[in-house]
Parts: sequence; C-alpha cells; structure tokens
Amino acid sequence: MRSRRTDARRNRQAILRVADAAFAQGTEVVPLAEIARRAGLGRATVYRHFPDRQALGAAVAAQQIGMLRSVADADGEEVDFRCLMHLVLADQIARRPLVQLFRELSSRDQRRYVDSLIGALTPAFRRAQADGQIRADLEPADLVLVFEMVEAALTSPFSEADRGAAAERLLPAILDGLCVRSAS
Repeated sequence: MRSRRTDARRNRQAILRVADAAFAQGTEVVPLAEIARRAGLGRATVYRHFPDRQALGAAVAAQQIGMLRSVADADGEEVDFRCLMHLVLADQIARRPLVQLFRELSSRDQRRYVDSLIGALTPAFRRAQADGQIRADLEPADLVLVFEMVEAALTSPFSEADRGAAAERLLPAILDGLCVRSAS
C-alpha cells in the first residue's frame, strides 16, 4: 500500500514537472497524451491524476504561486519587488500555453487564481511600499491591471510580429511606472 502511494506521488510529480516545462514552450497547449508520453507514463495514469487539461494547468499554476509565495514571504530577507514583478511578468510572457488555459476558465475560477497571485505578491509589495520603493497611491489589486497591460501587448493585433519581444521591451517601462522615482 505504501509503495503505491509513493508511486502515485512520484508519478504526479513527474507529470507536473513535464507539464510545467510544456507550458513554457511554444504557444499551444500540449495535449495530455503528449504529457503522458514525455513523462514516460500511460495516458490513464495522467488522467487519474488530472481529468482534463484545465485541472493540470490549475495544478501547475498552484505550484508556481506556491513557489512565488515562499519567495515573496521571505521574512528577514530583502526581496526586491521590482525583480519579483519582472520575474512574474516574464513568466506571463513565456508561459503562453498556461495563460491560454487560464483564459479558458470561468470568470470565477480566473478571479480565484488572480486573487491567489495578488495574495502571494502582497507582502513584498507592502514591504517595498513601506521602504519607499513603490508608489504610495497604488494598491496590490492594481497589479491585475499591470498583468492585463502585458497581456494586451501580447495579443494586440496592432503590435509587431514578435509580440513576446515587444512585451519584454515594455517591461522596464511598466515597472518604472510602479516605482518611485528618485530626484535627479
């Protein structure tokens, strides 16, 4: 019985690891059958853990938010909010298949994940604000609009052919807008 649970945990971790890598490649969501092949597992094993691609995407997103939370909540360690936001936004640009899955969720489920992401960023946001690095007139909920600005740069029919490169060029300007400028 114990070895079965160990196998199940190991299989789940293998699926999540492969899916995480697949969500960081290309623009299309990789089918579950391909995830199973890449993980060296049968399709039934993948479907036993994740009944559909949204469930798999949700698990990968929850894992990513958990890692972000552990970095952002690091008490006693200086977490540079600008660097943290750059990491999150660069991830948004790179993980187009995961964003695509996210956009297929119901509005309620999308809101739940956005709230979780904002919750993970809030401690670092508040520390940066208290240190005078982030504008005092902003709230953590305003970060949703930042994510939407980047999303618009990635999906706009008016942007250049390489939308990812254009969005990456915009990141410093967006992040500059969040930060307090020192007098020069």
